[in-house]
Order: sequence, then C-alpha cells, then structure tokens
Amino acid sequence: MKMTKLEKKFVNGRKHAERNLEVVEQLFAQFDGTCITNVLEIGCGVGTVAQHLSDKYGMHVIATDADPEQVELAKSHYGEHEKLQFSQADAVNLPFEDAKFEMVLSLNVFHHISNWGCVLSEVNRVLKPRGHFVFHDLAYSKIATVLFRPVAKHYGLYTIGDIIEASKTHGFSIVYRGEPSGIILANHSIVFQKNEH
Repeated sequence: MKMTKLEKKFVNGRKHAERNLEVVEQLFAQFDGTCITNVLEIGCGVGTVAQHLSDKYGMHVIATDADPEQVELAKSHYGEHEKLQFSQADAVNLPFEDAKFEMVLSLNVFHHISNWGCVLSEVNRVLKPRGHFVFHDLAYSKIATVLFRPVAKHYGLYTIGDIIEASKTHGFSIVYRGEPSGIILANHSIVFQKNEH
C-alpha cells in the first residue's frame, strides 16, 4: 500500500531514520551477525538503514520498497554500488530466489500491508536456514484490532501474538524479544531465526 504524503514526510525525516538506526544496533547486539553477508531490507524508505549496513558492516544489501518514489529517493540520497542496491518490489511477492539471504529486515512496514502473513511466507522462502528475520513494528491490542477492523482494510491489523503465532507457522523461532512500548498501539522488536527444516 502506498503511503500518504503526510506518512512519507514522517518516515523520510531525519529523526525517524536515527530511531531506525538505534533499533538496528540494539537488535544486532542480540545475535551473532558475523557470518551475515547478504541482506534484504523490506520497506527501505529513503535507504538510511541499508546504507548503514553496507557502510558499517560491509554487508551486501538489497533494499526494496513497494513505492517507486521511495526507491528513487533512496538512490538519490545514497547512490548504488557493488554492496548496495535499491529496487522496487512487493513484499508479498519478492523477486528473489529461495534461500538467498542470511538476514531480512523489516522496520515499521508490516502495519502498511493488509496481507502481512504472505510477507512472512516470502521472508521464510528467501531466507537461508538459520537466517535471521529482524522485525520492528507497531502492533495493536486485541480490543483495538476488533474496533479498527471495519475501517482499516488496507492496513496491517494484528496483535503481537498474531505475529508470533504466524511466525511459528512459517518456520521461525524467537531469538530475542524486546519490551514493548505503549498499550493500545505499541512498538515491538523481535529477532526471529528460520528453523533448519
């Protein structure tokens, strides 16, 4: 789903980018990422996280966004090189072969995708066995999902329990789960690992 101009102004801002970098560093401290070379970012926005991973960690990052305007902004901000590419792609139907990446990141993206369960399936498909899925996003309380369901048809509407149960169904285990912030609508940080079989 394409974001509104107001949403883009928020997610493309410097403070939002700085917060995402803090989240990435906090989550990277929770697992051994020394063997990670190929990374996929879903919902890259203006490309700040992808560029950070490429520059600081030397990872080969393919950063995707469903919105072509965001992809063009990312390219204009950071350019592309051997270890950093930006591409338009739908997270529900990723254009990559099976088991290509050691890590997939999704920061503040799932709440924009109504069929987010399909994204988990695609993440599982493109991840190598024992690969990591780094998730950070909003999740609603149970009552909020009931209240907002009639008006939120184009948005991802889920509790964190829904995400965790769906991740188990799609072959993931939890490596780390941070403390949520908020009550009705809370940010959650989870590092999943794809199971061997």
